[in-house]
Amino acid sequence: MNILVIDVGTSSIRGILFDNDGKDIFEHQVNYKVRFFNEIFAEQDARDWLDAIIDICKNTVHYCTENQTSLDAISLTSQRSSIIPVDKDGKALRPAIMWQDTRNESIVTEKKKEEAFVQKLTGARINTVFSGTKMTWFRRNEPELYEQTYKICTIADLIVHEMTGQFSTDLTYGARSLLMNIHTGQWDDQLLDYFEVEKEKLCTLVPQGSIIGTISKRFADKTGISQGIPLISAGGDQQCAALRQGIIEPGSVEITVGTGAFLLGYCEQIPNDLSGDMICGVHAIPDKYVLEGSILTCAALYNWAKKEFFSNASSFEQMNAEVESSPAGANGCLALPYFQGRGTPDWNSSAKGAFLNMNLGTTRGDMIRALLEGIALEISNNLDIMERYAGIFDRAYIGGSLTNFHAFNQILSDSSQHMLLKEKSMSEQTAFGAWMSAAVTLKLVPDYASAFAKKRTHDYEQIQPDPKYQDLYKKKKDEMNLAYSQLFGKKTA
Repeated sequence: MNILVIDVGTSSIRGILFDNDGKDIFEHQVNYKVRFFNEIFAEQDARDWLDAIIDICKNTVHYCTENQTSLDAISLTSQRSSIIPVDKDGKALRPAIMWQDTRNESIVTEKKKEEAFVQKLTGARINTVFSGTKMTWFRRNEPELYEQTYKICTIADLIVHEMTGQFSTDLTYGARSLLMNIHTGQWDDQLLDYFEVEKEKLCTLVPQGSIIGTISKRFADKTGISQGIPLISAGGDQQCAALRQGIIEPGSVEITVGTGAFLLGYCEQIPNDLSGDMICGVHAIPDKYVLEGSILTCAALYNWAKKEFFSNASSFEQMNAEVESSPAGANGCLALPYFQGRGTPDWNSSAKGAFLNMNLGTTRGDMIRALLEGIALEISNNLDIMERYAGIFDRAYIGGSLTNFHAFNQILSDSSQHMLLKEKSMSEQTAFGAWMSAAVTLKLVPDYASAFAKKRTHDYEQIQPDPKYQDLYKKKKDEMNLAYSQLFGKKTA
């Protein structure tokens, strides 16, 4: 059985055809761009995605015909929190308001007064990314268009309707809206009333990892794909990426350290004592959950350091060498890595970066190592919180651009005292997670562990923590958290 995975990203959409054993045998990618009008507005034309999936499906059908093979099912995963108002025919009434868009900032500030109530029902704090406050902005600022709207879709919902004619969405997207009760898996009347959204304007919620519909005659006629083949909603992109990384059972967590850092840990059930210091979301695995944490500035901070301290260097080689020459603890130099505010645990946009404990002997290598240590210690703060809710993580999978620097990986391992696993050859990423979901749903494999075993490579570099640095980094983390509390009057980990 061949499964076409549709993977909707921020800068492109990919179609990857996987065979029965999870091997990718064909790929077609279409690029596009989010349109930023200023530092606040971010929009995109819905035709970008609809034209792209038709192009991908036509090319996949052509490949299958030329190679005398079949296309038996489709699995969909997507970015999660953008909104697109559509009419009864699924035609977009305005450009999508993208997840990066922050025009809803004033509404977030206004609604914060009831954040504890919202967090208890949704597992998340009120923020500009999640779609509910974007819908509030849309209703208040474009009321005539709101009245004309039949459904407010995510990108995944738009594609599901294009392929099947149905207006349905899975729980992973609902959990990113602030409108779904995470305990019941249903749209919540109290939340809908608070965010001023009518239930009838939302898509029907269905379980993730299920057949959300079948290919319609209309879409079949457009693309050549066989009418009636199943479409599986595999879950949001981060959840599918977690499947790909092996976050499929207790004790597992992934840490992606790119421009910012994103942590996602497996959770069997919603923690009873969950507070606003960590997001609890719905996993791609039915009836399971994930804890999500974020650090806002990581590789972006390292790039800043190169620009400011090594502007004449053509590569990172010299800067990396000076970081490696600075000892653990950076000769006492301490850096607060909040150059664009702080993410979890307290979402403090007013937090700033700082260097402390400097003297005339402090080198630029010490300062940049201190930045890396600050990032690692903030990740460690988040791991500490996650473990309070989900138990000890015995393995942490890492990825992202900053993990290409081995010295950073060792700093992260030493400061958190966790063994880290870095895959030597990353492939397929989110798309393979969507294949795993479909493979389980369609009973190609008995469970997610069996699907994960189909990965093309299980070759990992292991980074072991050095216990001799445990006390040093514990002390340094305490110092960083105290400095943060004193400077910004906020809680730490």
